[in-house]
Amino acid sequence: RCAACGHRITDAAYRIQIADAHEHTFVNPHGVVHHIGCFAAAPGCVHVGATETAFSWFPGWSWQIAVCARCRAHVGWIFRCAGQQFHGLILAALRP
Repeated sequence: RCAACGHRITDAAYRIQIADAHEHTFVNPHGVVHHIGCFAAAPGCVHVGATETAFSWFPGWSWQIAVCARCRAHVGWIFRCAGQQFHGLILAALRP
């Protein structure tokens, strides 16, 4: 659920491993640290902004910002590559 408004974002059944792990910690170009979990689906998200390839934390994958479909809080990113996709969700932006 979105930590800001409680909207259902994803489910534990959608947890997946990317690059041999479910959880990853990355630093963006602005120096902000993000601890994310990888999910096959996040039906409670909408995607905003342009799809980007620069600074992808997963080489070869493009990314786009994912926000809560209800309150528009930033909850992570959708990553896409060769017809595949997954969500990298900021774990601090979610609650059980």
